[in-house]
Amino acid sequence: MNDTTTDAGSILAPIWQRKWLILAVGVLVAVCTYAYYKGKSPTYSASTQLYLGAEAEQQGSSSGGGKTVASRSLTNDVGVLNSPIIGESVRRRLRAEGDLAAVRGKEKATASAASDFITITTKAKTAKAAVSLANTYALEFIRRDRANYRRNITEQLENATAQLHRIELPPPVTKGKAGKSTTNASTTVAAANLATKINQLESSLATFTGAQQVGKAQATALLASPKKNAIFGFVLGIVLAAIAAYALSRLDRRLRSLADIEAIFQTQILAALPAVRSPVLRPDGRRAPAKPLLEPLRRLHTTLELGDMLERRPSGGPRTILFLSAEAGDGKSTLIANLARVQSDAGARVAVVEADFRRPTQARLLDAGGRYGLADVLAGKVPLEEAMQTVGAPAHLGVSAGPGESVGGVSTVVESSGMGSVSVLVGGGAVANPPALLAGSAMGELLRSVADEFDYVLLDAPPPLEVSDAIPLMPAVDGIVMVARIGHTRDVSAKRLAQLLGRTASAPLLGAVVNCVPRRDIERYGFAWAPAEAGRRRKLIGR
Repeated sequence: MNDTTTDAGSILAPIWQRKWLILAVGVLVAVCTYAYYKGKSPTYSASTQLYLGAEAEQQGSSSGGGKTVASRSLTNDVGVLNSPIIGESVRRRLRAEGDLAAVRGKEKATASAASDFITITTKAKTAKAAVSLANTYALEFIRRDRANYRRNITEQLENATAQLHRIELPPPVTKGKAGKSTTNASTTVAAANLATKINQLESSLATFTGAQQVGKAQATALLASPKKNAIFGFVLGIVLAAIAAYALSRLDRRLRSLADIEAIFQTQILAALPAVRSPVLRPDGRRAPAKPLLEPLRRLHTTLELGDMLERRPSGGPRTILFLSAEAGDGKSTLIANLARVQSDAGARVAVVEADFRRPTQARLLDAGGRYGLADVLAGKVPLEEAMQTVGAPAHLGVSAGPGESVGGVSTVVESSGMGSVSVLVGGGAVANPPALLAGSAMGELLRSVADEFDYVLLDAPPPLEVSDAIPLMPAVDGIVMVARIGHTRDVSAKRLAQLLGRTASAPLLGAVVNCVPRRDIERYGFAWAPAEAGRRRKLIGR
């Protein structure tokens, strides 16, 4: 039962995630359909019938046959009506009459084998054109039918007359025993039969009427209901959009849930950060994390501070943590900058070391200046103390409160009043061979030196799947934190990074931090989504 529910949820999840987009597509299709049929001019249809029974009766009476139209003959007549044989003649006639609307119309002839009627149905933009096209088709067929019949009868009449003339020529005279001439009796009988046939053919030629049109064509308007079509368009748009959303979700290989990330990296989720428009704000002129990110970042700091997943060095030194991501754009650098501010506000001395020489961003995120960076220190151009920059005094991440009062839902006894500090060692200038520079002994000495001076050392390195810069740093730190982003990190990249960590000698994997997590997934995983201040307000209202 649970498996069935899970399968149904996995199928409906991508559709539910895009429910507003699917609804917007349905509404858009409905509006467009309504506007199209509302402004569309009506189409008119006209129909008339041809009766072929009179022709069959006359042909049967003259030949002594039956009085019904053979199905093969009826099918042939329908084929002639639907072919260019009649169509081109009809359109030439309509063009000559100047009825261009009828020329652009459409015609279709149908018949039933159980009757002697052919129905001609036409469609045109105007009622007059539809009627004119149907009547012209009927008249053209009747004219052609009569002409063919008269030509056939005339040919038979000419042949019979010629035969009669040959028979009526003076026959050779023979003398009998009595000496008298005699006429061939068979010739006389043949002449009489031919004369009778000629009389019948002349009678048929004078009285034949052929196919007949049963009443003139009548036009009716084919009105399309804009409302009904709009409803149909709405339903069709919803269905097609839902199918497209499901198909795209199957083709989209980006990670969509915390469970997927936990399964790939085989580690716990340390923090789930909700999606915010701007993760870094300037509330009082200085950069600070957005309010919805404060509690998840504080939880991450507490987990790193009190958790037992981090293996300390034998000397018991401070924690040196390397942050890695599978792809660029996962929010790793922004996370490091915000975490450093939160740790500083908690009273910790934090050093951010930017080991990314290709896309350095920490100078912008931490408002740091200066001319020198990590590249200059490792190259021996300047000492570490000169390149390391202390960022301005930490801003309060909550509202000031007196002793024992609550700020942001967390007791001020636990929160620091801001005695910590944030220092940053930016990447510096361009480096010809970053992996070789970071793999040198100077980098190890630098990390040990920084670790002796600070409580936390946060390393920002580029994605190891793109470049190999971060690989030499993996065994030189106390722990590694993976950073992923819902809707951005691809599962194939995450799997490759997990395989790389499994094959390469490295520090222990502490866990994963996930950015842009939907509220439903945060709550499903057991984390509280609402900020602490909002939760405190609800409790006060409830009292």
